Amino acid sequence: MFVTKSQFVRDLKDKEPVSSPFLVKFSAVGSDKNGKSFMNVVLLDRSGEIEARIWEDVPRYASTVVRDNYVHVEGRVQTYQGRRQIIINRVQPLREDEVEPKDFIAEGTLDAESLYGELLGYVASMQDPYYRALCESVLRDDAEIVDRVKRAPAAKSVHHAYRGGLLEHVVSITKILDSLSKHYGKLVDRDLLFLGGFFHDIGKVWELSFDRTTDYTTEGKLIGHLVMGVELIERKIAELEAKPGRLTGKFPTDKRLLAKHVVLAHHGEYEYGSPKRPKCLEALIVHYVDDLDSKVNAIAKFIEADPSPGEFTQMNKLYGRFFFKPDWARKETGPN
Repeated sequence: MFVTKSQFVRDLKDKEPVSSPFLVKFSAVGSDKNGKSFMNVVLLDRSGEIEARIWEDVPRYASTVVRDNYVHVEGRVQTYQGRRQIIINRVQPLREDEVEPKDFIAEGTLDAESLYGELLGYVASMQDPYYRALCESVLRDDAEIVDRVKRAPAAKSVHHAYRGGLLEHVVSITKILDSLSKHYGKLVDRDLLFLGGFFHDIGKVWELSFDRTTDYTTEGKLIGHLVMGVELIERKIAELEAKPGRLTGKFPTDKRLLAKHVVLAHHGEYEYGSPKRPKCLEALIVHYVDDLDSKVNAIAKFIEADPSPGEFTQMNKLYGRFFFKPDWARKETGPN
């Protein structure tokens, strides 16, 4: 029997009592300046996440309030230094069959199968036989990768950080790249732009774990999605060359290098983790479009979730500014 989820993070108000199940994203035991132990916890549901503190019975809860566990929390919301948090009085561990998973995992609003159909349409429209075969081998023929692409977030927290977010991000930037390829005409290779759009973040299906909470895998921490993407390209090219009749000849060296370059250079600058800066127009365009789409999604989600009334949001610490709230984002306050 499910434990009813009637309170969601986004709607919690200061001083409001809390009695609801949550998913634990993070927990750690610390001590205050007097040496008293406490637990620092991050709880989440599909609407967002909130910090929490446990001040009593810490040894009792330290082994059960751990990442990826479902728990029923009783406590009260308080505002501390301008941020909401829950002061927890009691925690009850929950089994997976006692909760409705969809209450706890954030998902995009777009249908994954429809997005995947759009993606395959773009792949099928590619003219270069080598680039198209490479993209088909990953996005059409590899069932494991396809399954993970449909479910993966695009990031742990910053942008498209919800189930299906990676696919939404890839299709979004591919639409923009398609438009830019028409605008710039012969100056750019449409198929190389598409390949960059498809593969720039493909390594995130292994860089991130996302069955419940989203976190970096060991491979993600040690290798990273840019290198994983290049490794995938090399592996799939080798498989294609080993299959008789799959290619019209050996995969051209220049195309192999350019395919890897657009992936390695998509963060743009060394200080942003890019091993190489863009050295062809296609890599430059993929970098800027990726950055644009990421920022638009992140800022739109921030504006949408902002609880403050009025024309402007609270301060966004990542971007160091307030954002104007358009009509679609303003909360209805009703008559006084």
